[in-house]
Amino acid sequence: MVDLEKILRARKDLRDKEPLIHAITHPISINMVANAILFLGAKAICASHPEEVGEIVKMADSLSISLGNITAERMAAIDLACKAANEKKIPLAIDMVGVGASTLRYDFAMGLLDKYHFDLIKGNSSEIRALAKGKSNARGIDVGKADEISKENIEEIAREARDLAKKYQTTLLVTGKIDLVVTKDSFYKVDNGVETLSKITGTGCMVTAMISSFMAVTDPITASLCGLLIMEIAAERVNSDRLYTFFVNLMDQIGIITDCEIREKAKVREIKF
Repeated sequence: MVDLEKILRARKDLRDKEPLIHAITHPISINMVANAILFLGAKAICASHPEEVGEIVKMADSLSISLGNITAERMAAIDLACKAANEKKIPLAIDMVGVGASTLRYDFAMGLLDKYHFDLIKGNSSEIRALAKGKSNARGIDVGKADEISKENIEEIAREARDLAKKYQTTLLVTGKIDLVVTKDSFYKVDNGVETLSKITGTGCMVTAMISSFMAVTDPITASLCGLLIMEIAAERVNSDRLYTFFVNLMDQIGIITDCEIREKAKVREIKF
């Protein structure tokens, strides 16, 4: 059963506590990520130098990692930051950007999963399938047509994610036209959102950072549902074929969308395995 009131309480808790969120992301989306965190009511820092990330993690309340636009320096910083987050026992989320397209990112991601515990692993269905099976139909960082979540393959993809959830004792978020939040026992199906989100670069990184922000005040499942619903219902509210107008209005909406709108428009249900 989906507890919308618990999900919405996370918004209030975040605003009350103003947690510091450390987001190691990349130049393509860093401004969007930092502002998304701020618009929710948290504090943001996006340090990525290997010589300071450990120190920054020690003062943070949650850590968000993205493998997008990876560099050697950022890889070193990510490794050190994950180690520090596990030592401090703060929530740790990772966005597996591009692991279905690049051997470098795939090998790096698998190494991180072997060494560290992540409270949330996020990716599109091609990225999650790459982690689960060692191969996918990814098109660069985008989901491949054959991997897109549909009525026909949703249970298969959910089971693949469940196997990863069991293996790594974590929660999986599989994003797409339909989003799946997957645990070892069940998955939550989120049917909100608009296709326009996929036409704006960085929106996936924003979602990761938003979820990481909520993870500072609640569990990964609730945080994932809260972040998804805010982003996707906000997008529904301002949807437009004028893409930059849509982007600007979306940034406004994620901070001001009301709890009432989320209650009215949320399309979420839990499905047991």
